[in-house]
Amino acid sequence: MTPDATGLFKERPAHPKGGRLTAVQQIYQSLRDQIVSLDLPPGTVLQTRQIAENFGVSPTPVREALILLEEESLVDVFPQSRTCVSFIDVQSAREAHFLRRSVEVEIARTLAVEISDDDVDALRAAISRQRTALEAGDLSAFLPADNRFHEMMYEMAGVGGLWDIIHARRAHLDRLRRLHLPTEGKAAKIIRDHEAILDAIAARNPNGAEAAVRAHLKDTVSATEDMRAHFPEYFG
Repeated sequence: MTPDATGLFKERPAHPKGGRLTAVQQIYQSLRDQIVSLDLPPGTVLQTRQIAENFGVSPTPVREALILLEEESLVDVFPQSRTCVSFIDVQSAREAHFLRRSVEVEIARTLAVEISDDDVDALRAAISRQRTALEAGDLSAFLPADNRFHEMMYEMAGVGGLWDIIHARRAHLDRLRRLHLPTEGKAAKIIRDHEAILDAIAARNPNGAEAAVRAHLKDTVSATEDMRAHFPEYFG
């Protein structure tokens, strides 16, 4: 997997839930997105002045954004030397996976009791958008569509704020997911898993919904050693 160097450090459209982003937030989100998507792979040196020039700002907000990324262990800062994109932290990924699974099992069970027909239709439409991205071979669109399906479930269960909490903890898990996604048949299996989850929810079957979520979320972490063997340069 080789990133396109022409796109590194460039400003990308922000996606806030509301309000205007500060320069620090905008730089942070852009760099975080590029790190998670592996456009900026582990070991990439981040040049403060280059990033500042691309955003049209002074180095100060760039340094502040890098501090935020360091707090998430997404960059390693070596004072008076360099700042590099960190390696994938498998333990952090496992912890985020455990947290996400625990929450989403309960969400699926809740929705299997409470979901409306309109919400079922909305989730089916979200799956359809994933299928469209897959058929177009657009993995850069597929992963956000995948995330959106899950985020909608959080919102429908009335715990949308938990999505933000888990999102803040799952950057290393998401990098594992991005490594795993191009595996042959993986994206198609994600769609089948989502359909199984939704079918159980729509059938008002809490136990079936829980089982479908557990089956869906086990693959990426269980494949970690295979990914480490194929992409040793991404792991410390």
